[in-house]
Parts: sequence; structure tokens; C-alpha cells
Amino acid sequence: MDYLIVELETQLLKTGKTSADLIRVTGHTPANISKLRNGKIKAIRLKTLLDICRILDCQPGDIIKRVSEEELDSLAVERARNKIRRMKGDPDAMKLPTDVYTVDLGDE
Repeated sequence: MDYLIVELETQLLKTGKTSADLIRVTGHTPANISKLRNGKIKAIRLKTLLDICRILDCQPGDIIKRVSEEELDSLAVERARNKIRRMKGDPDAMKLPTDVYTVDLGDE
């Protein structure tokens, strides 16, 4: 089985940008950006995706990815390790993502 994941948090960490930067530039509400960031969406306007890619200097595929079940499991383990590194105070871990956000397409 394949999954869609949202890697917006990863791109924000890579660029040093915040959700507030996205809100300011795209004009979206904090609630909408939060839903997008956490994978709580079923659709996204291409204009919104383009605006976010422009701000983060990335490609749409850097934000929304298709992964296999094995890749999802591997990412979950990697992100859990990142979280542990952060809890231990590793300064390099502060720019690493700690969660995997899957898009729930159960109603589709």
C-alpha cells in the first residue's frame, strides 16, 4: 500500500522559515497552514502549493510525497530517533523533523 505524506515541516526546518512566514506570504489563515503542515488535508490548490514552493525554494514533490508502507515505517523510526536526539539536547537535531504526517484518504 502507498501513502501520501506532507513534508512541509521538513522544508520549513531546512529553510529556517516558520508557519508565520507562510501565513504572511500566502494570506492563508493559521488554521489552514496548520492543517496543511500536519497532513490534515484532502486537497490543496495548486496556487497555494506554488506560493509555498516559492517561499521555501523547493519543488511540489519536496512537500507532498508518495511512499510505500516500508518507507513510511523507516521514516517513522528515523523521526523517532530525531526526537530522542532532541530530548538529549543534541543541537544538530534541532533542524531535523520529528514527525511523519500522512494524508488520510480513507473517504476517497
